[in-house]
Amino acid sequence: MTTTSATPDKFLPVSGHVRRIVAWMTESVYEKDQLAAMALLCAVAGENIFLLGPPGTAKSLVARRLKGVLKGARSFEYLMSRFSTPDEIFGPVSIMRLKESDSYERLTDGYLPTADVVFLDEIWKAGPSIQNTLLTAINEHLYHNGTVTMRLPMKVLIAASNELPAKNEGLEALWDRFLVRMVSNCIESDDNFEKMLLAPELPDTEIDDDIAITAPLYESWRRGAREVTSPPEIISALKWLRRSLMDRSRRDDEQHDGADYYVSDRRWKKIFRLMQASAFLNGRKEMDLSDLLLLIHCLWNSPGAREEINRCVTSSLWHDTMDSLQSIGERLRELVTPADGARKQTAQFIPEFDFKEFYNSYFAVDGFTDGTALIPRWDYNKLSLIDETDGIVFNDHSLRMQVIQIEKSNTVFSLPSNTGRPRRVKLLKCNGGVVVNSIPYALIRKGQSAGNPSDTTPGLSCRKEAGSLRRNFNSILKAWTARKKQLSGLTAANIFVSALDVEMLSSAISNVDRLATETEIRLNNVERIVR
Repeated sequence: MTTTSATPDKFLPVSGHVRRIVAWMTESVYEKDQLAAMALLCAVAGENIFLLGPPGTAKSLVARRLKGVLKGARSFEYLMSRFSTPDEIFGPVSIMRLKESDSYERLTDGYLPTADVVFLDEIWKAGPSIQNTLLTAINEHLYHNGTVTMRLPMKVLIAASNELPAKNEGLEALWDRFLVRMVSNCIESDDNFEKMLLAPELPDTEIDDDIAITAPLYESWRRGAREVTSPPEIISALKWLRRSLMDRSRRDDEQHDGADYYVSDRRWKKIFRLMQASAFLNGRKEMDLSDLLLLIHCLWNSPGAREEINRCVTSSLWHDTMDSLQSIGERLRELVTPADGARKQTAQFIPEFDFKEFYNSYFAVDGFTDGTALIPRWDYNKLSLIDETDGIVFNDHSLRMQVIQIEKSNTVFSLPSNTGRPRRVKLLKCNGGVVVNSIPYALIRKGQSAGNPSDTTPGLSCRKEAGSLRRNFNSILKAWTARKKQLSGLTAANIFVSALDVEMLSSAISNVDRLATETEIRLNNVERIVR
């Protein structure tokens, strides 16, 4: 296959083809673009997809449109019930062959064994005999019909239900075979709802021949997907994600069901193949970080675990950034507080008499939120270096400053009446200052004004360490800024990433931004303490 001239080694024209297919599949159908795209992706990857949602949300329509995309494809649709029999799914037994040759064979033409696209509605109502045969069909793409073993042409099995499989009823193996699991809801947008009401009946049109997927094209896409490579950052992210889910799968208690986070090795292999197909259909010869977002539709086992799964998947995109920021935060904490009760301070502890007093009874906290704050000297003396103390922050209108104090203070500096609403915080004494909600702040020393250094310093080694952490932080922040820009471009270009996925990603990115901001505040304040 030839490449485009703009970036000859990276992009393939297949992406434009796929976009036209998805546009045809979603013609006169609203808010189902990702559903259709993922069904197509599963067909190319040779995987199966489960759609969870109420009746009337276009689940069967997606299957019919997908069948129309595959030129010459045959389909099979069936609504399961508790009374469904194997005859209705795999074909009736041939009475003639049973009589003539004593052979128990089914007439499979027109049933599941001869279909390219299979849609099974209310799949969890299937009985054990159907389930067992389905497992073989899904696992091996084989159907044992009497003495004959048939290789199934099935490219994708789309299953649907308005409920998840009941636990402890033997459905776990079948549930595990659906690599992609998506929710199909009713139309949410009022504008799209209006369009749906006013639109004519769904057109029963055939796809244009120039974009239909022929058998040779299908096979070439399958081969192309297997040739997609994975850069080290993808492998690193998958390893990190696997470890995170394994840790959660071992936490089996009242709050966590470990089974909700279990992912088998077979499933990881299939996920990798799905990511390869995603990259190829997006016109790439190499995976990128946007392909990892597909895993939010592959890893959840119960609705209650979806939010945590989403957090794990998004965190895998920047786990190195998070780990680095947390490492800096931990080192900053060690610079100003003991690691434990037995460990000595890294720096020489600044005695209380080196702090400058304000209004005869307060120390000033430098660089606190919205400016300098005061802390009563007696309350500061009571703070521990090891154990956090409950405190409050309030605006003292008479002092025209914020005041930080112990919440249940017995000093004369208990909460006065002329204050604003107090805010609860956690307090800890640290080397040269005070820690408020895990963020260290310097206390202004004698001979020092707010924001300016003092001649009294806790040690040259600490200043060097802070300088090293500053350089490391600046490097991390630069890389993170580039990563955010990269992610924005990659997700916008990925056919299989929805607007909701991007919204979730943006929210997760803001959490990293928040951590970076908090780390910078800690770093700024530690620099004030150690200079």
